[in-house]
Amino acid sequence: MLTHDMIDNREEILLEHVKTLLRNSVSAKFAVGSIFGDCDIDPSKPIREQEPNPLPDRAELDNIIFDELGLTAAERKEVYWSVCELVKQGWRRRGV
Repeated sequence: MLTHDMIDNREEILLEHVKTLLRNSVSAKFAVGSIFGDCDIDPSKPIREQEPNPLPDRAELDNIIFDELGLTAAERKEVYWSVCELVKQGWRRRGV
């Protein structure tokens, strides 16, 4: 017999289960790498002179979000360029 506490906890248990599945699938599918490598951008060259060419797995995940946001192709490029520029600026500040 289900108790009230068990019903209340069901959502929490389900949420934790989904989080675990996502963590496991994401960590198994995606290796942590450099944003530059993921986007095929050479940080030693001017970023905006390069065409972002994200890895297929990254593009698949990014496109889900970009589609939901309704971003155009130009706006998607801008996201990749901006993220790469921000990372490069962080490197400079840390003296990397």
